[in-house]
Formats: sequence, C-alpha cells, structure tokens
Amino acid sequence: MIPSTIAKIHAEKTGKVSDKWASYLPVYDALFEKYRTKKISLLEIGVQNGGSLETWKTFFTYAQCLIGCDIDQRCSVLQYDDPRVHVIVGDANQQSTMNRIKSICDKFDLIIDDGSHQSNDILNSFIRYFDLLKPGGIYVIEDTHTLYSSHWGGGILNEFSAYNFFKKIVDVINVQFWNSELSIDVYLRTFFPLGKTPSFIKEGWIESIEFRNSLIVIRKSIVGTNEKLGQRVITGNIAQVDNQVLTVRL
Repeated sequence: MIPSTIAKIHAEKTGKVSDKWASYLPVYDALFEKYRTKKISLLEIGVQNGGSLETWKTFFTYAQCLIGCDIDQRCSVLQYDDPRVHVIVGDANQQSTMNRIKSICDKFDLIIDDGSHQSNDILNSFIRYFDLLKPGGIYVIEDTHTLYSSHWGGGILNEFSAYNFFKKIVDVINVQFWNSELSIDVYLRTFFPLGKTPSFIKEGWIESIEFRNSLIVIRKSIVGTNEKLGQRVITGNIAQVDNQVLTVRL
C-alpha cells in the first residue's frame, strides 16, 4: 500500500514529536514524490525529538537507510523498531561524526539540514555533505528565516551570511556567461581563500537552487559541468517575422 502524503502523515502522526512549518509539507510532497517507491537513502541533520524520522520511514516505504544526526546528547535515547533508521549523536560538522555517518551510508539521495540554523553551521554542513549527495539528489535547508537575524549569524546586510553565499550560487550556475571576466575562485573569495573553493562548486555539480520562504532547495547535477545551457534547438521552416533565425542552424 502506497503511503499517504507527507502532509497527512505529519498531521496524523502520534509517537515522537515532529516540528515542521506547514508550508514545508506540500513542498516536500512535490520534491519527494518520485522517491517514495525507490530504495533511497536519506540524511537529516537535526532531529530533536525524532518525530521526523518516523514520518520519513512511513513515507519512504522502500528506503534502505534513514539517518538522523543531532548534537544533543539526549537524542541517544531515541530508538526505533525499524532497522532502516539510525540516530548518530554528535556535531555533524566534526569529521569524527561524519565518519560515523559514512560508516552506515556514504551516499544519499536526500539530505535535509534542520540543524543549528547558525549561518556558519549551515554553510559548513553544505560544503561537507553535498559531496555525499548522489547525482540528481536534493539538498534542503530548513528554517532559513533565521539567517535574517544576527542572533543566528545572519542579517539582511551581512555579506558573510549563508544566505548571501547561496544567492551567489545563482551566478555560479550561470558561470559560462561570465567566466571570461573572472574566476569562480575570485567571485567567492568572500567565503573561501583564493584557490580553496570546493571542487564540486567549480566543476558545476550544482544544477539549480530554489529559494522559498524559509527553505532553500539545491539540486545536484547528473553530470558535473558548467556548460549547462546546451545546444540551441530550432525547429520548423517557416519564419514569417524574422527569417534570420533560420541561418543560425546552418
């Protein structure tokens, strides 16, 4: 039996508490629909009371591995009767914690960052874990409204905030149109020392980025390339308004 929608599962669930904003749920239904009957692996950074992992295990009936990671030591009491669900207690941005995650699963279809919401942690987690995303996978950052607050290391005018970084990714996705003027390394020098930009960024592994209220959705390319526009495809043979377009395909 195919499980219900994420919105319905979340609304009707009992057991462990899950805390999500209502606007996220239909977005997740749209994003995750194609994965619901596949043998996916999922990593969620920040699980608090663990209820979201119950939602994921219900929705992703055929999932092979569902990992939740939380820095709060109290999460060590979280237990599940589903062997697919694992809880790692530790700082996701420490290599030792990452190694424990990778010992269970080293490639993910879906990664959700619902962790500290601190600007630096969000950026560091993205740099650290995007490489573990499978080609075509989805990386979601929740509660990005926090990045407008200095309390969370952000601010609307803070050029060093994670939000400012992800806004720059819009330009990186379109680098083929400006790379003759400057390099990605130079463009992102606010965030990385020259020559230290992560290779997955420079190699074009970020396919798209979508900004919603309090959510950022990043998709990984199937193939890493900065030549994303592709070939110009012109069809038909009648150009009554501008026949110059017909010469393009000659």
